[in-house]
Amino acid sequence: MPIQHSSALPPEMLRVFETLPHPYLILSKELYILTASDAYTQLTGKSRAELREKYLFDVFPKIPDWSSEEGGIAFSLEQVIQTGKPHHLPVTRFDIPNPDDENNLLERYWDTAHTPIFDQDNDICYIIHHTQDVTERVLAERNLKASLEKERKTAERAEQLSRQMEKLFNEMPAQIAIVTGPDLIYAFINPQYEKELFPGRRVLGKPLLLALPEVAGQPIWDALQRVYKTGETYAGNEICIPLAKEIGGKLEDHYFNFVYQAIRDEKGKITGVLSFKYEITELVLAKKRLEQNKGELLVLNEGLAYANEEIQATSEEIQSANEELSATNEELFQAQQNLLKLNDELEERVELRTIELFTAQAEATGQHERLKRFFMQAPAGICVLDGPDFVFELVNPPYQQLFPGRKLTGKPLMDALPELRSQLIGDILKNVYETGETYEGKELLVPMAYTDDGPIEDRYFNFIYQARHDAEHKVDGIMVFVFEVTETVLTRQKEKENEARFRFLLNAIPQQVWTARSNGSLDYVNEVVCDDFGQNAEDIIRHGWQAFIHPDDQQSCLKKWLISLRTGREYMVEFRLKFQDGQYHWHLARAVPMVENGQIILWLGTNTNINIQKNNEQKKDEFLSIASHELKTPLTSIKAFNQLMLRINDPEKQKDFLQKSAAHVLRLEILINDLLDVSRINAGKIEYNMETFNFREMLADSIEGVQHTAPSHRIILEHADDLQYTGDRFRLEQVVNNLLTNAIKYSPDADKVIVNCIVRREDNSLIISVQDFGIGIEEKNLTRLFERYYRVDNTAMRFEGLGLGLFISAEILRRHKGSFWIESKPGVGSTFFFRLLPDTPLKKEPIIQGDYLYQDSTLKLSYNEENARIDADWIGFQNLESIQEGCQQILEMMVKNKVYKILDDNTHLLGNWSEAVDWVSQEWFPAMAKAGLRYFAWVDSHSIFSQLSARKSADPLPRNIDINFFSEVSAAEAWLNEK
Repeated sequence: MPIQHSSALPPEMLRVFETLPHPYLILSKELYILTASDAYTQLTGKSRAELREKYLFDVFPKIPDWSSEEGGIAFSLEQVIQTGKPHHLPVTRFDIPNPDDENNLLERYWDTAHTPIFDQDNDICYIIHHTQDVTERVLAERNLKASLEKERKTAERAEQLSRQMEKLFNEMPAQIAIVTGPDLIYAFINPQYEKELFPGRRVLGKPLLLALPEVAGQPIWDALQRVYKTGETYAGNEICIPLAKEIGGKLEDHYFNFVYQAIRDEKGKITGVLSFKYEITELVLAKKRLEQNKGELLVLNEGLAYANEEIQATSEEIQSANEELSATNEELFQAQQNLLKLNDELEERVELRTIELFTAQAEATGQHERLKRFFMQAPAGICVLDGPDFVFELVNPPYQQLFPGRKLTGKPLMDALPELRSQLIGDILKNVYETGETYEGKELLVPMAYTDDGPIEDRYFNFIYQARHDAEHKVDGIMVFVFEVTETVLTRQKEKENEARFRFLLNAIPQQVWTARSNGSLDYVNEVVCDDFGQNAEDIIRHGWQAFIHPDDQQSCLKKWLISLRTGREYMVEFRLKFQDGQYHWHLARAVPMVENGQIILWLGTNTNINIQKNNEQKKDEFLSIASHELKTPLTSIKAFNQLMLRINDPEKQKDFLQKSAAHVLRLEILINDLLDVSRINAGKIEYNMETFNFREMLADSIEGVQHTAPSHRIILEHADDLQYTGDRFRLEQVVNNLLTNAIKYSPDADKVIVNCIVRREDNSLIISVQDFGIGIEEKNLTRLFERYYRVDNTAMRFEGLGLGLFISAEILRRHKGSFWIESKPGVGSTFFFRLLPDTPLKKEPIIQGDYLYQDSTLKLSYNEENARIDADWIGFQNLESIQEGCQQILEMMVKNKVYKILDDNTHLLGNWSEAVDWVSQEWFPAMAKAGLRYFAWVDSHSIFSQLSARKSADPLPRNIDINFFSEVSAAEAWLNEK
């Protein structure tokens, strides 16, 4: 016994719903399934027979994930029945059987809605159940969250490494400081810097000249300024810098070995200077005392030699005058005693100076030992390479730890570390030894082994090679300061790779993706946002969303955003965004906070373009309204005529009513056939019976058939060439009938329609035109006429029809490799054209082919040497194949002649080439940009259809191509000549 429903739908209406392209169930008020769309049966794997007239929860048993009382299907349906309002469920997980493995289920997520339909008494007669598979979106969001978590952990690791580096700087015995900005403000000083130089001063956060006024005018200030301005590293050895212990105090000479190095940001801009130095004041002063002692000793020795010479001269004089001056012996003896005393004094002075010299040498040796102990205790790797063979003279423990188990001290560098022989390090060391110039390497890749028998590994080092000078200021060795930064570099490379993957993921998502700070300010947008708005990310972030959201939507968006920022709850809203073409597109915005330690650190948001869904919903509503009206009208008339036939017995009147009823049945049949054709086209199941027939006869038969049903207009076959054509006669006749009935329908105040059929001798193609003298069509609506369900707004209520005829006709022509276009003026009329190619098209052979000239049946090309450009003249009818071949010829000629300007003349173009628009936009223009194209002057065709195709092919255009559209060739030439 059949089940009882609260209402039932006519079979025709059920078939309409069954062909809809989306998953639908039609339920009675008692939740029995009346029918299901084809898409729904395919989605669930159940046949329509398994579903029809079955109770919903008998077919789909209640399980918590699908029908829970707290918010599932059963709850939603109950809400619709109780309130009479549509109800939309949140996204729900419901797994479906795996067609490839019956023992397992496929994970699926669904977006489900229920809509009540009311009868004339405003009671619910049935419910439309619509569900949509949103699994890909849910899984993408899940993956995005996982990626963000991974990014967070990487950031924590980077912060840990940063703290380790800070600790290293703080513990290093060298004096390290960082100054930033043009005023060289102290941004960082390590404890060694503060303890040794300025224990009584506060320098952090102060400009260098304010913290150390005594360096004003000194060479060291000029050196710092030069490093900040030029970025060139500056190294100084034994540089004297007068400094005071406190501001205003007595200046004392301090000596330093130092390196000043520029600090750059991620864009390479200089932001500050790093100062790395060791104070060597004691060593320099000891050297100076030693040199001073040497000088004094030399003077004493010279004085002693002079005194000896005087003594010898005096002795000779006394000896020669001994006989004559015997009386003066006593005086001579006294003089000798005085001389002996003087000699003793001189010897004592020499001995004292010698002791002072040895003392100075001992002090210098002690200073050397202290410096050696400093090197050995320093946390950085330090070694001293002696002589031109770079023999390891001194190696401190951190340096030795870089090569555990290897013997270094006493060996030449290349013998101790042979893997360096083929590397750049050897040349760098030789240059430092020969020139004395300090070399600083930062994160230099040096493939080396850790042990003698270990494998060669990629290792990264920061190091300084500084020349060592002997007493004659000649280079006799090299001091090496080195840090291994392999782990830091590899970590940063990994972070960059992770960031690149993350950015790639965000840019690969076909949605707008953005992030905002915890206070709600925008700080990142992906490339989809930039492409949609036609601006770079920096400008978009600076302007904010308010520059792009529709004014009518801004208030509600701001209100919800403020609530989310205050509460930390998910942000979700629909609004319209203004694209670069000035058009607004509907988007669904959603943002969730990322929380760490109870605090929101950022918001991650997406804007999903739902403009198509919005338009489809509007179209669906309009179509359902029109379909209901169009289907109801003939049914009402048929019902009325049947009632009249039952009431009267007059055979003549019954015959008249029967004929009128039959006419409405025919109209109803045409509407249903159109719906069925659209369903077949969508499913790819429309069949074509290709056979050879006389095209002129088919055209004449179509005109005769339509003429009988439209006595108000004369259909004039003005010209028709005779031609045998291979195609589906019935389908092509359907196209002609549709064009003729439209011409009559949309010219109510005219009385004729003109038809022409011409065989074009150049390529044996057929050109068919249907001209009316009716209301005409505005330019903005021309290209949309062949869309499914599209009806021009100002005709939708004036003329009957579902808006499917031209859509079906366009699909039939595409299957016959034909093209179509329209020429129309509002208030004047319209002419519909379509073109069919012959069974065996003529082979296109080049008439002229070379590096400077090219011509075939569809294109003329020439290299304009005087103006350094390529001139292209498109001739005749074009299709996808001819456009692709011609564009390739333009590309080759442009490359061969190394030009970057194109004059594209379309004034001789015929017909429509819209099927090539996407190829031109997505493949040809990017290839031309890569080959060097910079300026493109497009001279418009006289056809509106071709003009619209041209605009569409140039949107979006590669950013490095400047394109302009012209109506005259002369204007295009003038523009190009200025470039």
